[in-house]
Amino acid sequence: MAENELLAAYKSVPIVTRTMLTATILLSFAVTIHLVPYHLISLDWYSIVYKFQVYRLLTPFFVTGVSFNMLFDLYFLYTYGSQLESSTFAGRSADFAWFVLFSSFISTIAAYYMRIGYLFQALLIAVIHLWSQSNSERIVSFMFGIQFKAQYFPWVLIAYNFVLSGAIVPWSMLVGVASAYLYYFLDSVYPAMGGPKLIPTPSLLYRLLPAQEVAGAGFAAGGSTANVFRASAPTAQTTGHRWGTGNRLG
Repeated sequence: MAENELLAAYKSVPIVTRTMLTATILLSFAVTIHLVPYHLISLDWYSIVYKFQVYRLLTPFFVTGVSFNMLFDLYFLYTYGSQLESSTFAGRSADFAWFVLFSSFISTIAAYYMRIGYLFQALLIAVIHLWSQSNSERIVSFMFGIQFKAQYFPWVLIAYNFVLSGAIVPWSMLVGVASAYLYYFLDSVYPAMGGPKLIPTPSLLYRLLPAQEVAGAGFAAGGSTANVFRASAPTAQTTGHRWGTGNRLG
């Protein structure tokens, strides 16, 4: 019975978020028990280009340390990923997948120039940033009951990380925020200003993840998120959690 309930709970997580969670858990544990060498999954451009290890374009986004902090990482990914996929992108998992792919692509380009080797935090903060845009007026509680609007949440996390890391700039988190904002601007802000939609979701994703009718969603598959960035979500509460700064190669 307990196993069935656990499986049901797992299956209830939206498909894109569930995939990211599963990949992060499996790959992180595989690295921790030395089943997969840590150095074989970093964003190493020499290995990608000259050794054809193209999997390295994906693996850096799904590795986080297996420790107490990992629980917070997974909790945040589950909470804000699920909220985005089931509210802002309700019935449009393909569009949410496109957001994840687009922001990851932008983060990968930035990582090339900034020599960032691991990008889990970039992906996670990108998800949190887009959630904060869709819930900008909600009140978020952080640590010792400090409250502020959700739109400031990513910046509070970045500042918190900066302080705990000894004033080391969390570049991967900044890259993630920039990638999420670029998506938001091109998908919602620019079209609302009268411009064309420059980053439409590829039709392949719609074939893989067909749109579903969701009561109260109020938009069609493939539509901009501009009109649904008032989606509601539970008030976020976090505890003292030390985020990493991202590993730099070289």
